[in-house]
Amino acid sequence: MPSQDFASTPATADITYGNARPQSQPPPALPHAGFVQEMAAATGKPLPVAVLVCHGMGQQVRYETIGQLGNSILTAAKNQGCKIHDNGVELALQDNAFLARAELNWTDPAGDSHQVHIYEAYWAPITEGKVTYVDTIRFLFLAAWSGIRCSRLLRPAVFSRWMFGRMQDKMNIGPATQVSLLCVALFLAIQVFAIAFVSLRIASGVKEVASLTWPVVPGLFPTLGHWCLQALKPFIPAHHALAHTPIFSSEWCTAVWHTLLWFFIIAEVFVVRYFLIEYAGDVAAYIEPYKDSKFDTIRHQIQAIGLDVAKIIYGFGGTTAVPAYERIVFAGHSLGSVLAYDTLNAIINLDLTSATPGSRRVVERTTNLITFGSPLDKTAFLFRNQSNHIADPLREQMSAAIQPLILSYDNYRKPHFWTNLWSRADIISGSLGFYDANHVEESHPLHIQNLPDPAAHIPFYAHVQYWNGELLANTLYNAVK
Repeated sequence: MPSQDFASTPATADITYGNARPQSQPPPALPHAGFVQEMAAATGKPLPVAVLVCHGMGQQVRYETIGQLGNSILTAAKNQGCKIHDNGVELALQDNAFLARAELNWTDPAGDSHQVHIYEAYWAPITEGKVTYVDTIRFLFLAAWSGIRCSRLLRPAVFSRWMFGRMQDKMNIGPATQVSLLCVALFLAIQVFAIAFVSLRIASGVKEVASLTWPVVPGLFPTLGHWCLQALKPFIPAHHALAHTPIFSSEWCTAVWHTLLWFFIIAEVFVVRYFLIEYAGDVAAYIEPYKDSKFDTIRHQIQAIGLDVAKIIYGFGGTTAVPAYERIVFAGHSLGSVLAYDTLNAIINLDLTSATPGSRRVVERTTNLITFGSPLDKTAFLFRNQSNHIADPLREQMSAAIQPLILSYDNYRKPHFWTNLWSRADIISGSLGFYDANHVEESHPLHIQNLPDPAAHIPFYAHVQYWNGELLANTLYNAVK
């Protein structure tokens, strides 16, 4: 599209919600706020707290994330001196599929009972086999170029993002951002070259082996051994020195070193290629919501899974009966934190645009959003806000309208509502600073509470170390106790 001057477009806007499609029969309203507490007191049973967890990228196993989250909560409960009771599993049929939740039970030192119901938005199979190596490489290079173009070499920079009623024009970009992105792009280019080189060498070796004549029956075993040696030669660059030099001589040792190095390179490039497809590929399939993408259908399917589970938890119709939870917690790891953020925004929008706006009291009942290992800041800067039409305030206002969490603190955010665990050793995560207004200090209770996690300390591996850390366990426990 041609560039335009949007100077005449107001940079501020009031976002309101209305009934998208009035219904002749409005859905029944939930009981009043104290009803569930009254029932819990009358029956002597604990008031359950619901947790919706969204897993991260990669080949996750169904219910694995529920198990990890439940283990973290129970670990913290034990450390607090609580008595853990038997857990339960509730299975129900919803839309021709089974919905399962884990039910955790414990009694605290004061004698009060607690119960937590954990639900999972499981989306891993949707992306399996849908993202190619080329798709991922193209996506990562475009993302790196977008960040390099919008940052400065060894100097701080800023970018604009429409939030909380106006354009926030002081979203700070660190002075090391451009250098870091250049290093990432260079590393990625080296890996692409190495993968291409190794793939060609292996393909050439396979072709050479295919041309060998299979041994005939006479002298089968000696001939077969010779054929095996011939078949290995194309895959061992230093095979001649290994076969024709004295063992432990300097030339032989050099050949062994070269052979080991070659096999290490093969292993490294296959691991990197697997990571790019299975992990970075999931990011490629889900991000880029502001432009047309071949993964648009996949993205909407993932979002639909999160929203469908949330609708059940909040009581938006359906056949599955669940308790009228008065406290609901969202948790997301890695890319799952992006899904948790999108799902919470979507369920708030659904409540506000229903025939009886606010009848499900989504904002009131949602008590916490917990993200860890989250790339949300990177998605805001690298992928979501670097549009060619960033100068168009109206477009940015429309994009923000579907994200209530960045529209109003008074209406959609509570003090200490959003907690984010991150680590400098985790290249995927980061401290979240692009989801708060410029005037809100980081120490303010309404600001996202960014907590460095000491348990995530090993570079790269740090991205999954949060699960075994005390900080995550205590954060989850404090949110549901």
